[in-house]
Amino acid sequence: MKMKMVIIISFVFMVENAMMNVVVTGQPNEDMFACRGGDFKSNSIQQNRDSAINKLLASFRNSSYHGFYHSQVGQKSEEQVSASLLCPPNIGVDLCRCCVKSVIPFLLKKCPKQNEGVAWDAFPYLHCMVRYSTGRKIIAVLDDWAWHRLPDVNFVKTGDLQKTLDSLTSKLKEQAAGGDAYRKYATGKLNYDRDELVLYVSAQCTPDLSKENCNKCLSKATTEMRNCCSGKPLFSGRVLSINCFLRYWHVNFFDPPPEIDKDHYCA
Repeated sequence: MKMKMVIIISFVFMVENAMMNVVVTGQPNEDMFACRGGDFKSNSIQQNRDSAINKLLASFRNSSYHGFYHSQVGQKSEEQVSASLLCPPNIGVDLCRCCVKSVIPFLLKKCPKQNEGVAWDAFPYLHCMVRYSTGRKIIAVLDDWAWHRLPDVNFVKTGDLQKTLDSLTSKLKEQAAGGDAYRKYATGKLNYDRDELVLYVSAQCTPDLSKENCNKCLSKATTEMRNCCSGKPLFSGRVLSINCFLRYWHVNFFDPPPEIDKDHYCA
């Protein structure tokens, strides 16, 4: 009984410490972006880029929420700019909007004139991605050029995390990949280590991907997660890419608490 009480107290401490180490600000971490390609060849491309991103924000008002939106601006193929955003579908439109609004100015600052750019932001109960690309198709294309890892600072005392995560992720990859054109997202939980610990995992792809490409993206995310987080083993971890997200935590993050101030959570 005494040993079990020690485990519970240690677990509560890790949860509180993990929450404190997730910095809730209106600005993503300085390394949560990637740019590539040369500079825009004309002012028209920059205008198209800015218009495409603005159209993403308008999508929140003009369609039902499902976590993924895409826009395209420009008449000439070489000047066309495609943009997209991705949020977990469970968080609701208000939290997705507040996350995206924190990412967009950061993305434009870090990739002011580059032909392609992506940026992410992360909060305790959500994360999001905004990207754009010039002169090429991005819908239904698996892109592999930008990844970001968010390891916890806390360790979890178990030798079974990787085995448990692999087992659960294997099922969630198939569930997410089997989604429809609006949603490729799956969550699951698993008790392990003699039921002392509960692991919560979410897997998501941009819904424009094929089943095969969603599986490919999440398979690489699983490898990245093992290298950064679960193989150490850390209390939580996230892997964010252009086309998929993978996350685990020993805290239930599936449904944001109703008391969250959706207008100021990302401010």
